[in-house]
Amino acid sequence: MPNQADTIESMRSQIDALDDELFEIIRKRFNLTKRIMTEEHRMGLPTVVFSHEHEQETLDRLKRLNENSDCPMRGSHIGNIWQTIFTCARIGW
Repeated sequence: MPNQADTIESMRSQIDALDDELFEIIRKRFNLTKRIMTEEHRMGLPTVVFSHEHEQETLDRLKRLNENSDCPMRGSHIGNIWQTIFTCARIGW
């Protein structure tokens, strides 16, 4: 039977694995953002770096998903996390 320290270490390892997955997903999101901006530029369209409406729709959708989860986060946490992602994507290119 594993002791408590082993159990905690196992959970920390699971968090590390999730962090790696999150990193890859966020990296893919950034790459898609860059591709969209490149395509807009190539097509002669104004490069839309910021769409408050789209960002708000995203936050609203994620908050609705959160309401039905088994471990809901505070809405402000979702807002903080995604606002950081949005901001970094805007200034990252």
